[in-house]
Amino acid sequence: MKSGLNIGLKQTQKLIMTQTLRQSIEMLQMTNIELSELISNEFLENPLLEEITANQSEDYLEEKLNKNLNGEESDTADSPEKEIYDDPNESGVNRHYEDEDRNRLFIENAVSTKESLKEHLLWQATMTAETSDELAVYEEIITMLDDDGFLKESSFESLGDSKKSDVLYNIHQFDPVGCAAFSMQESLHIQSCYFFPEDTLLHEMISEHFNELEKLDYMRISKALGIPENIVIEKSKTLHNLNPFPGRSYSGKEARPVIPDVEVKLVDDEIIVTLNDDWVPGIRLSGYYVNLLKKIGIDKEQREYLNSKLQSAMALLKNISTRRNTILKVTSAIMTSQRLFLEKGPGHLKYLTHHDIAEEVNVHESTVSRVSSGKYIQTSWGVFEMKYFFVSRIKKTGYNEDDQSSDKVKGMIQEIISRENSDYPVSDEEVVNLLKEKGITVARRTIAKYRDMLNIPASNKRKKINMIK
Repeated sequence: MKSGLNIGLKQTQKLIMTQTLRQSIEMLQMTNIELSELISNEFLENPLLEEITANQSEDYLEEKLNKNLNGEESDTADSPEKEIYDDPNESGVNRHYEDEDRNRLFIENAVSTKESLKEHLLWQATMTAETSDELAVYEEIITMLDDDGFLKESSFESLGDSKKSDVLYNIHQFDPVGCAAFSMQESLHIQSCYFFPEDTLLHEMISEHFNELEKLDYMRISKALGIPENIVIEKSKTLHNLNPFPGRSYSGKEARPVIPDVEVKLVDDEIIVTLNDDWVPGIRLSGYYVNLLKKIGIDKEQREYLNSKLQSAMALLKNISTRRNTILKVTSAIMTSQRLFLEKGPGHLKYLTHHDIAEEVNVHESTVSRVSSGKYIQTSWGVFEMKYFFVSRIKKTGYNEDDQSSDKVKGMIQEIISRENSDYPVSDEEVVNLLKEKGITVARRTIAKYRDMLNIPASNKRKKINMIK
């Protein structure tokens, strides 16, 4: 076979991911806070962008009039942002707010630093250690602890210091008590010995019958210890005063307030959707640099640099506008479909998928997925993640019946369990039969899954919990 080079034409279809397209896709997934950070970084990198402040907008007409009266050329007279976005609402970025209000909001939302678990334990270690070598052992053990305050046994065994057992015992007694234990069981035992030193029965229950305590199997514990079951129950109540994860009070993540991206209201039977973008700085093209581009005297390198930044700035403005319009359209379509939720609240969601919204808004399903990712909606019933409004479908067995959403089935399960006899809780199988009477066929494993999502224990555990109460 002869090999050689041939010249020919070939037609193919390719989707080229440009920088502008990539930025547009990424911005759809951003929350308003993340978009604000992106714009703030663009201010530092792109001189063609400037922030709109209230003072600038209020003094605009007066400044323009004064320049015209003085015969001065106004830099903003032929500002290109007016040519590109004549309607300020079209770009979605020309809003006015006071600088001092933004500073106040920043201070109000600033999160103070909190002492970590390891810092708290190390502070106590510095007051306990007698020598620098002993303090080094304290530091080595404490830095090995996880966020729950537990220590891996393999890590501890790797330490070679002869004083490590004494140091470990002292850390057990530090505040919070029970840290540096190898398991939850050991931590609870340490705490019971510290807070209830004379309650030997409680110590024995934790050390010898912890698995039964987890399963609430009080009858087996009473038989093993030869004591009445009511005494076992009373002793188990003492466990409620102990902390199974002692480190979480210090090392737990801070609860950050959720800032809704969209606000939805039902006013006079009309759904009003508002984008909560007060956090996003007002942004426009800089008239000074655009007018500089029009001058003949600037050199080629400066012109090329300003042109590239101008294209980047215009792309950013367009992407912000596209993001704003897409979020509003998708949210409006979602809430129109879930209108019953706005009227009656949780438990009244109808089945809804990304495909349904994508067809209605005329976008791809992936766009709907990106818009709903990580964003929250403020309603009169509270703040909900946008994904909350997408629910699966459950078929009904009756004729001429509408399908039910998983949200309604969860509400039915919750209602059935709330009305049960505390002495005889309904099992998952009984819930299946009760729903079947209403024309809804659901598998028992589905009931168990929904029950877990609602944080409702199984029927046998509910019976024991009711008995303890």
